[in-house]
Amino acid sequence: MAQPIPSASSVDRVPAYVNESRFDLCIVERFDDKIPSTSNTLYVEVLHTFPNTTSPVKLVQFNNGKITETAVLKLYDRTHPGRIRKSTAPSYPAEGEYRSWNGGFLYGIMARFEAAIWYEFDQRHKTELRAYKQLQSMQGAKIPRLYANVRLSLSVIDGGGRTTPEEEEFLCIPGLLLQYCDCHRLRDLHFPGMVQIESDRLHVKWAGLAERAVEAIHEINCLGILLRSYNNNAIFKTENGNDKPYIIDFAEAVFKEDLIEDCIKEGERKGLAAIEYPPWKRDIDYWETAKIYGNPAAFERVFRVHLWTLEVYYLGCRLPDYPMIIREIMWRALGRAS
Repeated sequence: MAQPIPSASSVDRVPAYVNESRFDLCIVERFDDKIPSTSNTLYVEVLHTFPNTTSPVKLVQFNNGKITETAVLKLYDRTHPGRIRKSTAPSYPAEGEYRSWNGGFLYGIMARFEAAIWYEFDQRHKTELRAYKQLQSMQGAKIPRLYANVRLSLSVIDGGGRTTPEEEEFLCIPGLLLQYCDCHRLRDLHFPGMVQIESDRLHVKWAGLAERAVEAIHEINCLGILLRSYNNNAIFKTENGNDKPYIIDFAEAVFKEDLIEDCIKEGERKGLAAIEYPPWKRDIDYWETAKIYGNPAAFERVFRVHLWTLEVYYLGCRLPDYPMIIREIMWRALGRAS
């Protein structure tokens, strides 16, 4: 993670698109029929900008033929004054120093800082795109649908700026266009009053909601993705009077394939061949790591604490039985070996 640089005295630079209510997106990849196939440019109108986000997140709408579609646009903007930048945008001198970079060695400390921030956001975009692709079977049911991989060109960012294709890689802003779900965070859910919570039915309702969220997170783990930390990843959509969990934000996901590759490389450094690390052993190591990360338990703990603060009795929910998962992997391996 890049570390903050001492701020320059100059005024922070704000990209032109931040204050625009309409702009063009370049379509890099389409994943859904909601994205028109007639052009590689999509004109969107900004309806709302969500506050307090690590990178810019906007509610946008666009036309697909005669149909107006609504979506969430998540941008991975190096200049966004969010958590990674410690709430400071780059100054004009820092931005100028970064833009003078030609891909060689960076001499200025401000340019090196901006390059490190660029790398961080670039990795977050690639990680989240990879996660959505890997979780395609869950899209629309337990996670939002991925509509398109997009980018903002420099002409939109700067309001007419021009650059070469090589420079565009470092100056454009990548993004994802995602399904919009009218959802609530856990803290915004409507919970019953003290008179109502005497009903066992309501106790079962809240326990069931927590369990559905836990099951969704565990399914993500089963598909080879761990969440680096629980950071309010669950949102809830009300359908027919019931709350349905959606899991979001995979920018800091950890992939099973990467963990296995790291273990193989570590083994090779110790003189071990990859054949000495069979698939069943890889699966066991993955679930041992999943147990350490404890994604389902982290959500269950947040849910429990939140209900306690509201003085709502919570029945609890079932969590994944990691020892049993690991034992079953070993039994299957022994069965194949016998």
